Amino acid sequence: VVLAYFIYTGIQNKIIFQEKAEARREVVQERLTHIVTAQKTFKGEKGRYSANFDELINFLHNDSLTIIKAIGNVPDTLTEAEAVEQGIVIRDTSLVPARTIFDASFAIDSLRIVPFGEGSEFKMKAGVIEKNKVNVNVFEASAKLKDVYNGLKTKNENIDLEDLLKVGSMTEPITTGNW
Repeated sequence: VVLAYFIYTGIQNKIIFQEKAEARREVVQERLTHIVTAQKTFKGEKGRYSANFDELINFLHNDSLTIIKAIGNVPDTLTEAEAVEQGIVIRDTSLVPARTIFDASFAIDSLRIVPFGEGSEFKMKAGVIEKNKVNVNVFEASAKLKDVYNGLKTKNENIDLEDLLKVGSMTEPITTGNW
């Protein structure tokens, strides 16, 4: 009976850990996805990625996005530039606050904080690499698993707590995650 109890609790503890770990990973992955959205928006306006959260969060709070609307239809016989030049198509430029890329309930200041990490922050880098003889802007944002799994018993789970959950890469022009 005692052996059966230990086997049952051992299996149950592993299942509980995996459920909690997966839930935490999903929350952190969602936050990393928000960072990608913010970085892509920043790059669209500034032509590069932000290398730090202070600059990125300041952009989201205080900057604007340029929205260009085309009013009218381009005839088949003209290019878009010719249609604009002849006044057939009108370009209307407007500005909207950068924070509108997220819904109103999203706390922009929390973008830098690793969920469950007790205040630890994501690490972020940005730069330019040469890929196929072309300079390409890149960024990487990451969190160590020790921050993601903070407070969970990971002793017998065969997890390297120094591994990273990350988006982007400093060696490849990608913005996807490693999950």
